[in-house]
Amino acid sequence: MKNKLDGDNLLTGEQAPDEPEEDLSRARRILGETLVEFPCAAVLSDPPDRPDFPRLLEWLERGDHGRMDWMKRRPERRRSLGEGYPGYRSVVIALLPVAGKGEPVHVFGTSVRIARYAEGPDYHQVFLERFRRVIERIRPLLDSGDRPLVKPDHGALLEKSLAMEAGLGTLGKNTLLINPLLGSHFTIGSLLLKTPLASVKGPFSGFSPCGNCTRCLDACPTNAFRGPYRLDARRCLSYLTIEEPEDDERALRRTSGEDWLFGCDVCQDTCPHNGSRSRREMSGREPFLSEKRVVNHPEDLIEWVRTNPSMGRVSLDTLRERVQEITSVKSGRISGFPKRRD
Repeated sequence: MKNKLDGDNLLTGEQAPDEPEEDLSRARRILGETLVEFPCAAVLSDPPDRPDFPRLLEWLERGDHGRMDWMKRRPERRRSLGEGYPGYRSVVIALLPVAGKGEPVHVFGTSVRIARYAEGPDYHQVFLERFRRVIERIRPLLDSGDRPLVKPDHGALLEKSLAMEAGLGTLGKNTLLINPLLGSHFTIGSLLLKTPLASVKGPFSGFSPCGNCTRCLDACPTNAFRGPYRLDARRCLSYLTIEEPEDDERALRRTSGEDWLFGCDVCQDTCPHNGSRSRREMSGREPFLSEKRVVNHPEDLIEWVRTNPSMGRVSLDTLRERVQEITSVKSGRISGFPKRRD
């Protein structure tokens, strides 16, 4: 497969044998406009049923989704683009690097951490703004009557599955997409189009990131992985600190949650593919480090959440409760931070 590095952007793709030349030309032009906004992107035309859809159903049947009941509402919509979004034929998939540095923050005298993606502007809004600019520029290339839809990491889509088919990376044992240029510290967004296009894919479909490595599985502080590629969300700190866990799950958060206030990056930070900052900090999102790294008063907490709006998914009371848990464990008032498994 041909590929070309153009500055920080990756331009890739080749025409399938039966793709009309006009569709291919339009797809390449649309991809080029997308790469103005994002460092990695690809185009899929009429993607077939998702091969990993049965695994989603098994995951839901086991109850590994916890209280994320929205995942069980009409799951068949995630089987294919046509079932989820009738009339839509093409998907432009883009990767957006996270902006956070992962530096600790001192909240009410306690050092805590938040997931890198939650630092700075809400990535959902970043996707919306950038894809809207793409839509403005590609409008002349679309069929009349096309109504582009922006899906920034939400909607009836199996985003990681689509990104894999698009050649943008491969699933790691921690169930996250790994891209050779970005590692895994990025989010995935999609632009859905009714206009039929040719597929223009990235070069990483055959990428094998893990081999015999199990660092991510071994490092998980709550033993959330049942095995490679099998995550029990009810034990994952991203779930335990953001969603509404059951009482026994809250106890797990208190005793094994380390100093994570919102989300968790452990299984990514231990991954060798995230070892080089230069590979992750491609153009696409400016590195962000909130000026406020010390939060001493309730008003400071409100301002801190305002400047890191992704954290608005949880209430201020929940954040205060979690800070108290971390403080109690660090002071020895409750037991916690057991030794990780070998």
